[in-house]
Amino acid sequence: MIELVDSLRAPLTLQGAFTLPIFFDLGAIFCFALTGAWAATHRGYDLVGAFVLAFVTGLGGALIRDSFLLGQEAAVLRDQRYLLVVLAATMIAGVTFKLERRFSRLMAMVDALGLGAYAVVGMQKSIVANLPLGAVLLVGVANAVGGGIMRDVIVRDEPLILKPGQVYALAALGGCLVFVGMMKLYHWEVSQVAWVSIGVTFLLRMLAIVFNWRTAAVSDGGALRLNGKEDSP
Repeated sequence: MIELVDSLRAPLTLQGAFTLPIFFDLGAIFCFALTGAWAATHRGYDLVGAFVLAFVTGLGGALIRDSFLLGQEAAVLRDQRYLLVVLAATMIAGVTFKLERRFSRLMAMVDALGLGAYAVVGMQKSIVANLPLGAVLLVGVANAVGGGIMRDVIVRDEPLILKPGQVYALAALGGCLVFVGMMKLYHWEVSQVAWVSIGVTFLLRMLAIVFNWRTAAVSDGGALRLNGKEDSP
């Protein structure tokens, strides 16, 4: 137990260069911004409202990561590509919202891709900042789910992450653990490990949707339910 605590507190050091291509970050932002704009169409928002919701969903996790957890200047303030990606996602959502409504799981699939990509980006930036393993996992998960939390708060919904429901944050955590484990054990190129981690997160999230893997309330024991049955009303 002491060794486990010490490993979580020690800085995570990896061999070789550790830089992810920018398209991982921009791709995650695009996926989340697209789901945010699609969500705006369900609420009947106008173009400005859709852009705001896309901005918050797409960049909320990055703002939490940079400004709050890492104490850095937000990347969106240094690179105009971030805003351009959000704008592009808003425009694309405006012409694809009928397609999204026709295929009920399309938003969930795009969201799952963004979840994995954002978790990877958050971990990469925290490792570069020389944070310990526990903090690396925290930043990765927070980066992945932060935009959704901010979106729910803005539209005055109780954040979904706080309520029992389908596995979401745990899928991001699973991908984070795979990323860290493979980097430490196999010393693969960071881009290769990133793709594997994104794939694991995506797979866990889609399995949770297909088989209705759910978390339970603490008052009900807090166990993970894999039987696919909804709670009784």
